[in-house]
Amino acid sequence: MSGELTKSFEVRWDDVDLNGHLRNTRYLEYAATARLDFLVQSGWTPGDLLKAGVAAVSLGEEVRYRREVLPLETVTVTSRIVGLRVDGATWRFEHTFSRGAGEEAAVVRTLGAWIDLKARRITAPPTGLLTALEAVRAPDCEVLAAKP
Repeated sequence: MSGELTKSFEVRWDDVDLNGHLRNTRYLEYAATARLDFLVQSGWTPGDLLKAGVAAVSLGEEVRYRREVLPLETVTVTSRIVGLRVDGATWRFEHTFSRGAGEEAAVVRTLGAWIDLKARRITAPPTGLLTALEAVRAPDCEVLAAKP
């Protein structure tokens, strides 16, 4: 897998707000779907995560809007890891939303972690999952502190 991944979405009527723009919650949902797609492409289905006893949780999200996105436009989400704890327990994905000929529409940054489903505590991911995260690590990736 390369140092980043992409996923495209066609903006549907129910994706927009009263102004006819892609609504703010959809940016977060598209980003989450892009992360799930990354996991599946890396060989980690939701069932595999459950078997490993881990799940991804969001600790916080930030959205910066650049340009409006309208119905029937295609938006492409390019995702990469811009922060990773040494053991991979916490991570920060950056999702850049582009429309048309590559115009940047928004940037979503998600701080997340792996949680042990039994202990309900942040934990390091299984080795194969950490390897998958490192595969989309940006060259300027920040090393995250042990406590988020």
